[in-house]
Amino acid sequence: MTEHDPTTASKAVEPYNRLGIHYHQIPRRKIAGKIIDAHTHVHHVELTRKFLAAADAYGIGAIWTMAPLEDVDALRSSFPGRFEFIAIPQWRNMNSTAEFINDWLHRLDAFFEKGSRLVKFHMAPGTQHRTGLTLDHPEVRRVIRHAHQLGYHFMTHVGDPQAWFGPGKKYDPRDGYKSFEEQFPMLERLLEEFPDRAHLGAHMGGSMEDLDNLQRRLDRFEHYFIDSSATKWIVRSVALQPLEQVRAFIIHNQDRIVFGSDLVVGEKHNFDHYASRYWVHQKLWETDYRGESPIADPDAPGGVSKLAGLDLPVEVLEKLYCSNARRWLYERVLERSC
Repeated sequence: MTEHDPTTASKAVEPYNRLGIHYHQIPRRKIAGKIIDAHTHVHHVELTRKFLAAADAYGIGAIWTMAPLEDVDALRSSFPGRFEFIAIPQWRNMNSTAEFINDWLHRLDAFFEKGSRLVKFHMAPGTQHRTGLTLDHPEVRRVIRHAHQLGYHFMTHVGDPQAWFGPGKKYDPRDGYKSFEEQFPMLERLLEEFPDRAHLGAHMGGSMEDLDNLQRRLDRFEHYFIDSSATKWIVRSVALQPLEQVRAFIIHNQDRIVFGSDLVVGEKHNFDHYASRYWVHQKLWETDYRGESPIADPDAPGGVSKLAGLDLPVEVLEKLYCSNARRWLYERVLERSC
């Protein structure tokens, strides 16, 4: 059996498998041991089983996830020791009303009682535009202060792919959206205010296409670390930049990056959907693969993203996949070993 299926042309092409990859045929890993996935979104026990089948196949061990508060107990009892839970609000109801903010505060308390010590603030441009909330908003500040008093560490989603910013794009300034560059001052104010807490920047800190400013942020804030999640975004931005520059950035910051997939459990997703993200990440970090990504990407030129592997050294992969998460998330955030 080959890695690619030569009969793909006669089959319906799925967006997670444009190239007919045999995702059940797991590529050989460059390192041994289980990988910690620091960024996922799970819910519903039975749907999560489908996701875990792919995670197990690709060597994923412990998983950090943003699950609804209402699902935490069932997930924990069904999959003992597998998940760590990141505190989140009811995002679908997110707004600036007293009712929502009070519910958010209640959920912080409840997640904390269940052992959560990392809280997520989703402040992407779309969220700001829809809700009127930012990291500087007085009601969000109230939530931040409460989280800090409880003992939480912080996680933020700030920024989004640069391909989404500009006239005629998703974040059109004519519709009131701020520019890409204007997304980050509020993050830096938060980082400056709470140096006593670890702070995880989701999706390579939202700055994968702006490595100079991301490096400046990492140099300035020693408590700031980032995850590798958002597969299409990260793959696309790596391929569109000089590869040696990106590889040098990863190696230089090898102690500050944790692995994350950003996989979201969904009713329509199957093994191949989940496996596609792990397969692509493996090719990106572990190999010198050159070709197209098997995952359709509407933000890439022509809807097809290149996949350019960085072939990271074994010692860097070990940190990315495991030891950085142990040091940052378990020892510092949870104050225990894993």
